[in-house]
Amino acid sequence: MRKKGNLDIRIENSGDYLIATEGTFTNALNFIKTKEYINKEELFGNNNNLELDLGCGLGAFSVIKAINNPNINYIGVEKFSNIIIAAIDKARKEKVSNLKFLNCRVECIEKYIEDNSVDVIYLNFSNPLPNKTDEKHRLTSKRYLEIYKKILKDSGRIEQKTDDLDFFEFSLESFKNCGYRLEDICYDVANANIEGNIVTEHESKYMLEGKKIYRVVAYKN
Repeated sequence: MRKKGNLDIRIENSGDYLIATEGTFTNALNFIKTKEYINKEELFGNNNNLELDLGCGLGAFSVIKAINNPNINYIGVEKFSNIIIAAIDKARKEKVSNLKFLNCRVECIEKYIEDNSVDVIYLNFSNPLPNKTDEKHRLTSKRYLEIYKKILKDSGRIEQKTDDLDFFEFSLESFKNCGYRLEDICYDVANANIEGNIVTEHESKYMLEGKKIYRVVAYKN
């Protein structure tokens, strides 16, 4: 995407929805050492359950979830400022009050999210990074699944959807190896009766192209 006009100013003026932006750093491990945990009471005005949309992109899924579930708090996480500003604009237009955003890389969420505080993590159409050398950067690789384990409650779960079969099978194996319990493994979402499934423009496009959508729910315990 081309850089949006006045992006820096727009990000700076997005305090109504943007919790934090990571800025520039050279070492993620050092960056996350100083915690800036969010306070749900202060941020949302309640202590409702918290769900994360990691790699939220343009925000369609996050906004729809927030509208449909006003008694749940949502945080969309997206590393690209140029993209997250569109998600913020969408949330602001719909006037959703139970959705906020973090402009950071997924490996940095431990800086902002406390251990054992998240009920659900959504991974929708994450970059499959098909090259073998990029395996450790996939959002379902061991390094990330261990982060999710820390921040998920004991009863927490991850819901993943992807159009990439190789990535899906890699994810299934990775979940198992990290001790997650798998349920609802689906190799064709379009022909499955999945309660509450949200079909965004992104997913609809893939379906129109004849691509199958794969889904799994992975529980922490």
